[in-house]
Amino acid sequence: MLKILHVDRSEMFRKIIKEMVYRCGHSIESVATQAEALEKIATTPIDLLITSLELDDGNAEELIQSVSVRNESSSATKDLPIIVLTSTDSLELREKFFALGVVDYMLKGEVTEAQFRRYFDALAAADELSTFMRGLRVAVLDDSQMILKIVHRILSLNGFQSIHLFADPLTLINSGELFDIYILDMVLPNMSGEQVVTRLRREQPQSIIISVSRFTGEKPLSHILLAGADDYIHKPFDAAGLITRIKINVRSFLYRRRLEALAITDGLTGLYNHRYSFERLQQEIEKAHRYRRPFSFLIFDIDNFKRVNDTWGHMKGDEVLVLVSQAIKGCLRSVDLVGRYGGEEFMVLLPEIDLEAAKTVAEKILQAVRNLRFSEASLRVTISGGAVQLQAGEDLESLVHRADVNLYRAKADGKDRVL
Repeated sequence: MLKILHVDRSEMFRKIIKEMVYRCGHSIESVATQAEALEKIATTPIDLLITSLELDDGNAEELIQSVSVRNESSSATKDLPIIVLTSTDSLELREKFFALGVVDYMLKGEVTEAQFRRYFDALAAADELSTFMRGLRVAVLDDSQMILKIVHRILSLNGFQSIHLFADPLTLINSGELFDIYILDMVLPNMSGEQVVTRLRREQPQSIIISVSRFTGEKPLSHILLAGADDYIHKPFDAAGLITRIKINVRSFLYRRRLEALAITDGLTGLYNHRYSFERLQQEIEKAHRYRRPFSFLIFDIDNFKRVNDTWGHMKGDEVLVLVSQAIKGCLRSVDLVGRYGGEEFMVLLPEIDLEAAKTVAEKILQAVRNLRFSEASLRVTISGGAVQLQAGEDLESLVHRADVNLYRAKADGKDRVL
């Protein structure tokens, strides 16, 4: 539940806003003067300040400046988001208050419960999506310093920790940095917004690109989307609107990543599947040949796995597969790869490792599997392995064949060993 402070000299409007906030499930305190507001802020934790333009003892500008002074000296009010509600609208006033750091400037006659709910949801969000979203790297490109300041403040208040501002597209492109989200103005110096979008999309196909412009119409919009933008926001935008559009696109980004993960992952063990493992194996072989670096390859097979299924059932067999997978994975570095070769067989890719070191890793894996314990006291599991190091000029088929031969030898020599 958020704690909201509303400042307005109109008792009737304070009542309207209070009812909206209560219906949204949050708490609110309403006061009529700047002095009362500053006292509340000094003594009570506040999550959001809503103020009208004119107050009985001053105005919104004076209140915001007083809050800013407190921000500098007290962590309790640090980065307090502020919304200005007014019956008066002008570009000059909007620019003045945005320059002061408010997150939005709204007309009283257009305020709705849905608008407030979007703000409250964004501020209170602590779900998995919001947590993931806040860890993304964001680049904001706009030749207006005021817009850069506004967007930076909106993102900061919503928990984003890595925000990078650019006033010139060439500075962004030449920075060499990669970002997860790009928020780009379409009217820019040196390059058009469409050119920037096209270039970024070509170089970073997985990033989220959101374009921002004052222009409307189907033609400009279609050009921007065809250039590679994921979404479009029309200026002027509000804080909740921007965060909502980011959240929608991040959700799609997450879904896409999960679909990609499903396509390369074995459904039972969570390891990489056969197809992807062999694609990576081919890549690692080519890399090892190119840079003349060592590369080793392991194949493992669970000993007597048919007996596990026949004695304890296929559910127990699945449990064995999962626990063996975890045991293998737990013995590897982050740069190594383990995949399910098929059935009860596994393959391990060890870049930058020679045969002697590979056999050390394999012995560690064998011991980790021996240490596995099950609810059935008589159930013990071991695995056998074949280890090989890539030879000069060797291809994938030859490498895998040699590992298979060594695995069969290990089985014939008594199992629970690596050769």
